[in-house]
Amino acid sequence: MTTKTEQLAAFKGIFTALVTPMDEQKRIDFASLQRLVEHQIRQGIKGFYVNGSTGEGFLLTSEERMQVLEAAVRAADGKATIIAHIGCISTMESIRLAQHAESAGADAISAVVPFYYKVSANEIREHYLSIMDSVSLPMIIYHFPGATGVSLSADFYEELSRHPQCIGVKFTSFNLFEMEQIRAKCGPDFLIYNGHDEVYAGGALLGADGAIGSTYNMMPRLFVEMFGNVMSGRWSEISEAQSEANRVIAHMMRYDTIPYEKYILYLQGVIRCADARQPLRKLTAQEREEIESFYRGSETLRRHKYE
Repeated sequence: MTTKTEQLAAFKGIFTALVTPMDEQKRIDFASLQRLVEHQIRQGIKGFYVNGSTGEGFLLTSEERMQVLEAAVRAADGKATIIAHIGCISTMESIRLAQHAESAGADAISAVVPFYYKVSANEIREHYLSIMDSVSLPMIIYHFPGATGVSLSADFYEELSRHPQCIGVKFTSFNLFEMEQIRAKCGPDFLIYNGHDEVYAGGALLGADGAIGSTYNMMPRLFVEMFGNVMSGRWSEISEAQSEANRVIAHMMRYDTIPYEKYILYLQGVIRCADARQPLRKLTAQEREEIESFYRGSETLRRHKYE
């Protein structure tokens, strides 16, 4: 019989928060999506977080989110673990997407907290319980207070961790003390994913089981190597690799994250078009020139080009 520890092993590691490639008409480019997934798998990525913030999930219709998930599952072809982000403000729509994710072959679901409307921790708890009651898939809560304005306590996670389907949290916050407190409260069998790529080394030191990151689209192998060094305890190499990643991230932060990442993927030959969907803006000609110049000088980014 498979133990819980063995079951959780499929969810430990480096997961790319997958971008959703678009064509010039802002329609989903499924050919580029397949190319991106296959490229990432060759780079050693453990799995994908589909239709999250990086994937422009809230700018897609529910039908498009279903199509993207189905395409990602097909492209992965059983070689990677698929976490479907099904979070919506509406509990009913989240349930609809969760049920589709189960039928489409996703390995787990994840959901950001309901935002915009001011709901209490009790309503948020009921939101997650209703979603989990609708499917048999594992649930990973998405903690992103910087975007949602909602910060849940370690006690909240301790309570949810007792639910057999709630296996972890995607922790996108710089408050690593809070991450450590969740680990202390929830124990070793509650997965914690580091969410801010620029502090992955710190998150790993405090016990993160892996990471779900946006910049892994551009430099997956670097973070896969970092995870391997974490497992082996080679902390000096982890620190050096984090500094290498942060040189790219520091440059990216001068621009808008998703258009920047898509443009790098375009320069790497992974996707055909760098456009993002409105209201995300389009890079100016000068910005593209600046990013191209940085790319030409970045061995980190060039070594991740499509092969």
